[in-house]
Amino acid sequence: MTVSTVMATSAGASAATKTTAHIEPVQATVTLNQQPVAQVEFNRIHLRRTSTKQIAQQVQTTVDASALNLDQQHRQQFLK
Repeated sequence: MTVSTVMATSAGASAATKTTAHIEPVQATVTLNQQPVAQVEFNRIHLRRTSTKQIAQQVQTTVDASALNLDQQHRQQFLK
């Protein structure tokens, strides 16, 4: 890349600037493997039988814990 700057000034006049740039093209080569190597892992998931009642209890417990946490945060903020 070549950059040249020419400045000409005269008494009482502002500076004039001329900039020229010459950019040479760049070539790049990318080579990819024809057959990429992939690893496959198998996992087994064991599920237990459960009832709707058990799921409902777990959801209710989570909701109660979340509500309690929000209530505690509100109290702490109120006390500041």
